[in-house]
Amino acid sequence: MLDYLITNAKIADGAGIKENISVLGIKNGSIAYLGAQNDVPPQTKQTLDVCGALLTPGVIDVHAHSDSNISCAENLLAQGVTTCLSGNCGLSPQIDFTLCRSKFEEQGYPINQAEQIGHSSLRLAVGVNNFYAAANSAQIKAMQELTRKAFDYGAAGLSFGLEYDPGSTKDEVITLAKTAVSCCKNHFPPLVTIHARNVDKSNDASILEAVNIAEETGARLIISHLVYMWNGDGLKRTIDIIAAARKRGLDVWADSGMWTAYSTTCGSAVFDEQEFIRKGYDFNKVLAATGKYAGKFLNLEQYREIRNNSPKDCFIYDPGSASDIWTAFSLEDVMVSTDAAPNKEGQGHPQNIATFPYFFRVMAKGGALNTNAAKNTEADSSAAFAPYQFSICEALRRTSLLPAKALNLTQKGLIKIGMDADIAVFNWNELCEKASFPGIGDPNKPNIGVMHVFVNGVLSWTNQKRIKGVMAGKWL
Repeated sequence: MLDYLITNAKIADGAGIKENISVLGIKNGSIAYLGAQNDVPPQTKQTLDVCGALLTPGVIDVHAHSDSNISCAENLLAQGVTTCLSGNCGLSPQIDFTLCRSKFEEQGYPINQAEQIGHSSLRLAVGVNNFYAAANSAQIKAMQELTRKAFDYGAAGLSFGLEYDPGSTKDEVITLAKTAVSCCKNHFPPLVTIHARNVDKSNDASILEAVNIAEETGARLIISHLVYMWNGDGLKRTIDIIAAARKRGLDVWADSGMWTAYSTTCGSAVFDEQEFIRKGYDFNKVLAATGKYAGKFLNLEQYREIRNNSPKDCFIYDPGSASDIWTAFSLEDVMVSTDAAPNKEGQGHPQNIATFPYFFRVMAKGGALNTNAAKNTEADSSAAFAPYQFSICEALRRTSLLPAKALNLTQKGLIKIGMDADIAVFNWNELCEKASFPGIGDPNKPNIGVMHVFVNGVLSWTNQKRIKGVMAGKWL
């Protein structure tokens, strides 16, 4: 007997639309039945008629900062996300993965999560407390040992955030990447992810450094959030360099979000005052994402006040333009990512809850970008509409099938009998995001059109809300 029978669905995945298949059955956490509406299905405990809605694989987010935070997982679930890769940008919630994993398993979690060990967190653990300092040989060896222990207890990969730790040397980075590759276990590839170093935008040093990690270590490298790191001609060159690396046979992947405005903690090296000046950025265009001035553009005095007194609060800055979004996704295998992190009501970045509905609306439904951006200037509508449009299946390839391949999640990303029953059901006609930047709108406003989400065969989201108490996610 089936646990669930979903009827009257339009079924699609990254491989194609399932013609003449409109019924899906779930049993013991897996897809157990696919059939036509008029077929006689097996008996079932529960039936869900979705009235012609689009049924797809659950979304896989390859770049989040959920780190076992329940509210962050709820925001991801609200987008149709059933699996995420966390511990990105060099930042781990804990160095001791026995504690990290036990917390996850004891509390339960709404979605599946894979967690990486972060390089910046490793540096702090061995006493490198200065962003701009290089680790010595003893500290590098200590980081290697901590990396091995993390992989022994379930780390999925190693993440770098070189913009956060500009003092990191090539020797430090390559040595740790080689250690991670040698520690690869279970089903995961030899995974290394990188938030690249922020150098002069007029040259390609940061992307070449990233690609070199794959070349020297054999790692599967995922280059994080393209539009946050590069823009304009620099992004176009970055895309060409990634494409050339893949053509040479290097195992290089990339992801991107749907906004050019990035957000991170104001006390980090990213918002170092001298670095801002070097880049030619405008302090008056810095938007406070959280804290005392949330939703307000800052002056230099307020900028310094928050960095000095509240370094864990977040700023938002937008150095890009709408056309950068189209450039990023012009590369055939760029995946979609949220960069989602925990946030308080009325604060934070809309990416936390809205990325995937926004991607579907703009890139697969032909909608306009939300150009009401975080720039403290009039909205730029010059490139609001994409110069190309993805089919439903191509959009699903970017959000589920490609990420499953990148992470070697062989039981996810497709609608096939025997695959994990991680499933999203969308009202495709209505599907859209409603969140916006603080001070402009509500960064936590719920999406429209995310009808139902199953995680490992368990209904976890329905009627525009998470089902309380359901913790169906697994540690991957």
